[in-house]
Amino acid sequence: MSHSDTASAQAKAVVGRPAAPPVRPLLFLVMAICSGATVANVYLAQPLLELFARGLGISSASAGTVVTCAQFGYAGGILFLVPLGDVRRRRPLLSAMIAATTVLLLLAAAAPGLSVLAAAAALIGGVTVIPQVLVPLASELAPPERRASVVGNVQIGLMTGIIGSRVIGGLVGEALGWRAVYVLAAALTALTGLVTLLLLPKEGPRTGMPYGQLLASLPRLLRQEPALRHSCVLHGTLFGAYSATWTTLVLVLTQEPYGYSSATAGLFGLLGLSGAFAAPWAGRFIDRRGPGPIITAALVLALVSAGAYALGGSTLAFMIAAVLLVNVAVQWSQIANQARIFSYLPEARSRANTVYMVAVFLSGAIAAALASACYGSYGWSGVCAVQALLALGGLLALPAMRRYDLRHAGATA
Repeated sequence: MSHSDTASAQAKAVVGRPAAPPVRPLLFLVMAICSGATVANVYLAQPLLELFARGLGISSASAGTVVTCAQFGYAGGILFLVPLGDVRRRRPLLSAMIAATTVLLLLAAAAPGLSVLAAAAALIGGVTVIPQVLVPLASELAPPERRASVVGNVQIGLMTGIIGSRVIGGLVGEALGWRAVYVLAAALTALTGLVTLLLLPKEGPRTGMPYGQLLASLPRLLRQEPALRHSCVLHGTLFGAYSATWTTLVLVLTQEPYGYSSATAGLFGLLGLSGAFAAPWAGRFIDRRGPGPIITAALVLALVSAGAYALGGSTLAFMIAAVLLVNVAVQWSQIANQARIFSYLPEARSRANTVYMVAVFLSGAIAAALASACYGSYGWSGVCAVQALLALGGLLALPAMRRYDLRHAGATA
């Protein structure tokens, strides 16, 4: 439950909401698959840059614009579309997003040149924020005693989609061309989206606040809700730590003493699935013991990973261990912090998720830029130090979260 006047006002903004009906596990499975299929649309371009360059007659550097446009579009969609989940019925909202994403993917597949492809990528990123609507919805539909487990399972689908898009997209692109990748993505988006819509339970009428007022409530929510601020800082620092080393990892792996090709270095991304495998246990633990221990463990793992990364500059075993540990850490932290804010803010889950994800994205972007600068000046050890300092910053913020949760023990049940 919420603990401020803001949350009380938000509760009044949504009326006529019935108690959540029993939901079959099949729905949560389909939501996870749909999340993976749709978040993949943001990352489709990453393994296709050389194919764009050859097919459109442009440089590889110019082709990178497509990736940038998709990322900016996704950030914009989180900020401007996801809050609607609090005040609009989710079935029509998701229907519009799924239909628009499918059409735009087909437009990208038919793009005659870079400008159209980049514009389509930006729009695709903006409307394929479907997972960021589904995660709060899954939290709402889940029984309170299984909330973290359900959120964790949907997150598994999301992470698998991010990693799978890079691997499968590259393979399909090499075999059939980059346009086929976008056609396949359109088919998967339409199919998984349609099945999800068919399984969603009916909602009662919802009376929402005007759109301008809805957006204006976002900074107020952050200002007045300590639980949201805590989780933004805690996961923001950890995600920043993760982004710092992950952004520059390929530079280390393609130089001595490793000297791997870009393709071989890219396979290290598959180690990111370690976080997906560790997520179910974390969800069950959070449902029994609360999010605090998992958040603490995640930050400790991130700190240990920084040390392993530093040793991994010359020893492969330490490098692999570091990648595994930090990916587990980022998934544990994501599940725990989202479950926490959804429990404290049941009437503002979509807006809380928007504020949270924007804070995390900004932290990751700033940390990646800082890491790149440190790599140029201090090498890999400087990047590892950035990860360690950010993980330490998160650990220093833990006491504030613990004091707040102790004062409101039982409020998130």
